[in-house]
Formats: sequence, C-alpha cells, structure tokens
Amino acid sequence: MNNHNIGKIRTARVNDRGQLVIPEDIREDLGITGNSTLIIIERQGELLLKTESEVLKVIEDKFWKALSQESLKRAWGKEDEIWDKLSKVQ
Repeated sequence: MNNHNIGKIRTARVNDRGQLVIPEDIREDLGITGNSTLIIIERQGELLLKTESEVLKVIEDKFWKALSQESLKRAWGKEDEIWDKLSKVQ
C-alpha cells in the first residue's frame, strides 16, 4: 500500500484493555478476518498496522533479491576462471 494514497479515514477507540476495533468496511477492504494476524510497527511516533502476509512478502522479496545479488556476484567474480576451465575442456 502506498503511504501517499489515503483510502478511507475512520476513528476507533481503544478500550481499557488496550483493544482496538478495526471498522468492518476497512477489514473487508483489506481481507482481514477473525483469524488474521496483524503486525504493529512503531515508527517515528506513529503506529503502522500491516497484515502478516504483507510483511512476509516484503521480507521474502528482500531476502531473495539479496540472495540473487550475492549469487551473481560470486558467479561473475569467477567468470574468467570458468571460461578458462571451459576452454581447456575443448
């Protein structure tokens, strides 16, 4: 979700136990159900509320990107070595 796009603005109250009710229309828009896991992130005096799947996707994307970059560095770093071995085989 792009932070610059504001979809809906709703108010909610926190009860004495610290519980917050997410308005039904927003839950429906985001696919949040009774068994959803949400991630709360405190950042610069704000609370960010993300779905677990959204956070996992970002982590997974960053992990695979970093892994791919590292693998490519290793492969390209040995490029001359590989070409030398191939030329000796022929």
